[in-house]
Amino acid sequence: MTSTQSGNNPLVSVIIPVFNGERYLSETIGSVIGQTVKDWEIVAVNDGSTDQSQAILEEFAARNPGLIRVISVQNGGVSRARNTGVSEARGTYIAFLDQDDLWMPQKLQLQLEQFHSDNTLGISFTNESVIDRHGSIVRENVLVFNGKRDRGYVFEHLVFEDFIPISSVMLKRELFTGIGGFDLKYSLAEDYDFLLKAVREARVDYIDAPLLLYRQHGGSGTYKKIDQITRESFSVLHSWKARDPWFFRKHFFHYFLFWLKFRILKLKVSLKKV
Repeated sequence: MTSTQSGNNPLVSVIIPVFNGERYLSETIGSVIGQTVKDWEIVAVNDGSTDQSQAILEEFAARNPGLIRVISVQNGGVSRARNTGVSEARGTYIAFLDQDDLWMPQKLQLQLEQFHSDNTLGISFTNESVIDRHGSIVRENVLVFNGKRDRGYVFEHLVFEDFIPISSVMLKRELFTGIGGFDLKYSLAEDYDFLLKAVREARVDYIDAPLLLYRQHGGSGTYKKIDQITRESFSVLHSWKARDPWFFRKHFFHYFLFWLKFRILKLKVSLKKV
């Protein structure tokens, strides 16, 4: 696929928020450079890193002039970093990639084909596999495909099951702007909040292939800040409950399962620390 954007603007802007990401950052950027479609730019936002992240980003930018732009800001969290990146983006489509995750080579190409075949589509996401800190796959095809849940207007399903990995998402830029981007008060459940706002407004499609390699390691937020994740997730949920209490009364059982899932997750994390 060799689609090109008119003028000098790329078709896809890849937003990478970076905070002390030196360990995996080169590999992450390399997975974008290795995409089969080349009509992209990387907007990397260095969110006040104190390690060698800035030097790594500048080296990649120098080697790939016009393709990689580096924005340095004082530390303000991942929500602000992503919003800053999108504000500087030039692409028609926005794709998010976290500093330690990887993409398979056809990721952007297959998602662009989805958008080109359906102009009513607002968001595309993909299946994922989990890798460890060495890059070895520990779980393949994590998401269980369910066409009714994963395609179309999926808000009712996403409320109680956060099944869309943010690093797999591509969406139209005007959708991002229309919903106001990421809420700055969230730093760990920010993707859950953002995606609920997005799927409330737009149709979703799904690629049932593990085009995202999600890296799970001891430094990831799930292991370090489970209490904060829980607080933020329920804050997001309660904000929607305040808007539509009848919806939550109707889905009380699903709400209970959502609560139970976080209690089990907290227990698992606690056991790993023992």
